[in-house]
Amino acid sequence: MSDSNGVRSRNSSFQATIKSLSFTQLAFVVIAAIVSFLQKDSGFALALIYGGLISLAGTWVHAWRVHLATEAATDESGEGLGIDASELIKGSVLKFIIVVALFALGMSVIKLEPLAIVIGFVIAQMSFLFTRGYAARHKPARRG
Repeated sequence: MSDSNGVRSRNSSFQATIKSLSFTQLAFVVIAAIVSFLQKDSGFALALIYGGLISLAGTWVHAWRVHLATEAATDESGEGLGIDASELIKGSVLKFIIVVALFALGMSVIKLEPLAIVIGFVIAQMSFLFTRGYAARHKPARRG
């Protein structure tokens, strides 16, 4: 019997996790932006949102690479072949490059407030604590 239903289940679970993580990141950043808008000014709030979007972009890029690595690790019959660690490392490096480039763009070209960008980024990253990051939503089956 093929494990294609198990692969589909893992993919839908992964997609649900990414949707939940993205929603939580956006919610945290919007709440923080509203508070900063009321306490400081619109420029600070805008920079805070930009920082949150940097985190969100990094999350999506890394999730995309994890998804590609997982798909490549499964053959047509649904049998697991093992995930290539180099694909995961490529995803992490790509995420790092994108995050650094977006920070540089926001601080030097767009001239947003650096502290607000960092605060927005950190607030969005904190959402990993509340959504379990990229972890699967189901418990693994016990053997034996």
